[in-house]
Amino acid sequence: MSSWIYSLSMTRQPRAKPEPWFNERTRAVRQECRRAERKWRKDKLQVSLQMFRVCWRNYQDTVKMSKKEHFSNVILSHSHNPGVLFTTIDSFLNSPHTAGLEASAQLCNNFMQFFIDKVTSIRASILRPDSDPSVCKPCSVVFNQFEPVSLSLLEDMVAQIKPSGSPCDALPPHFLKEVFPCFRHLVLALFNSSLLSGVVPTNFKHAVVHPLLKKTGLDPTVLGNYRPISKLPLLSKVLEKIVYVQLKSFLDEHNIMDVFQSGFKSLHSTETALLRVYNDILLACDSGDHVILVLLDLTAAFDTVDHSILLMRLQHQVGISGTALDWLRSYLANRTFSVKNCRI
Repeated sequence: MSSWIYSLSMTRQPRAKPEPWFNERTRAVRQECRRAERKWRKDKLQVSLQMFRVCWRNYQDTVKMSKKEHFSNVILSHSHNPGVLFTTIDSFLNSPHTAGLEASAQLCNNFMQFFIDKVTSIRASILRPDSDPSVCKPCSVVFNQFEPVSLSLLEDMVAQIKPSGSPCDALPPHFLKEVFPCFRHLVLALFNSSLLSGVVPTNFKHAVVHPLLKKTGLDPTVLGNYRPISKLPLLSKVLEKIVYVQLKSFLDEHNIMDVFQSGFKSLHSTETALLRVYNDILLACDSGDHVILVLLDLTAAFDTVDHSILLMRLQHQVGISGTALDWLRSYLANRTFSVKNCRI
């Protein structure tokens, strides 16, 4: 008896974010269960206790059914998106793991220094390739300026983006999306000024890093077992999305993207990359050729990209120039981060 009464009391704890499967049906059944519990605690009658038990079992069954329906819908609607499927399956196969490190300013400083030293040491061990523009294959088309965004497009972007931001945001992401119509013209002016001038606001370039264990069961006292999750302001992510859409349209229109790219490409994933490699191996074997497969795993691959080489290749191989190149240069320059002071 005590175990299931305690379980019910645990559901009363306020949640910062409702579970996705928690709907009107589960809420109504839970309210009915609470009424039955209050009645039993008030009169202490056996019949009230029996009614409470019936309501509690009904609530448990309803929750199980709602979870089943939710995950079934997610799997069906994302049957062609392996990333979402993996995250969904992992979420209910592996329970969240709490490392148990107490929050402190010193711990945050230790994490920050560790992440900085890690990238610095990796960069030092990498042989810097030639950045001479003459070795690049020149691009015949030019993208020299981002187009100003319209108010309707901006509203669509804000409506579609996930309500996740940085702890440094002046307004919580959910609330910011709700009140966005009140200051949308100011945001529109800010975004268009940034796109036309080629300058990214400084506040948009500060990330708050939240360290998370890479795998459940790893030693929480070893800083190398953590993955830095960077959280940017919500509006900065909206601006990034606007730039992404315009660049993607330019690349697709002129067929600049590599035909073998699978990452960050619509209808492509690691699954399509593996299928291509597997198919090439089979064709080579059928032709009587010998096959050697070399796999390369880069540590902190994105963090160690040389910005000067990246900008040079964007200019000479992709055709980005003018204020568009200035915007990307401003986006990459003078970025800062801090580590969130919370229980890890």
